[in-house]
Amino acid sequence: MHDDIDDTLGHKKLAPLLCTNKKRVLRVMNKYGIKARRRSTKYHYHGKATIAQPNRANEPDMKESFHLGIVFSDMFEFRLLDGSILRGCFALLKQTRQILSLIFDYSMKATLVQATINSMSEQDDLYIWHTDQGKQYGAGKTIDLVIEKGLLPSMSRAGTPTDNPYAERFVGQFKHSVVRRQKYPDLGSFLHQAEKWINFYNETRPHEGIDMLSPNQYALKYGWKTVPYITQLTVQ
Repeated sequence: MHDDIDDTLGHKKLAPLLCTNKKRVLRVMNKYGIKARRRSTKYHYHGKATIAQPNRANEPDMKESFHLGIVFSDMFEFRLLDGSILRGCFALLKQTRQILSLIFDYSMKATLVQATINSMSEQDDLYIWHTDQGKQYGAGKTIDLVIEKGLLPSMSRAGTPTDNPYAERFVGQFKHSVVRRQKYPDLGSFLHQAEKWINFYNETRPHEGIDMLSPNQYALKYGWKTVPYITQLTVQ
């Protein structure tokens, strides 16, 4: 598991997966020279929305609410071995950390965001769609689609990534666990690994922010719907 799906897991996350004590896992890892791969960080700005939305997700009442679902989203990009640049967009449910959808495309147009919204796994109590002020999120068709889905659009303050912390952390984790794990020769090889990892993330990977449970396990515990196996990872 450590090498095949996610080589970034340390002893704290491996312990519940192996049903054993974390100190014992650490001893074994040290004995055999097994180390979690460390991350590097970069930030890339993709332009500002023409019309910004209020920062509803960070209002005091919303920050404390567990029953009104807040969906965080972000976009990121990286280069494949063949030189092509791939862009990704995802929807993350704050309450459970579940990834409701994850879509990739060569283009960073608003259609990538719209495909992500249309691909989201259904939940009963989604309330707010929160993003940064990227122009793709502020596009008229994107805002119309968000409202059509019954969500209130919300945006971070300009130049304030800390207003979108759950999305920022997921981007860092995905790039560390998948993008920087190896050099992918083509889109197919990348999508194969991305599909394996994102479903491992939702179903199995322990998360420190939700009692060391996986997102789907945490959802079951508190009455949210689980996310089914994700297979659609490209714009249709």
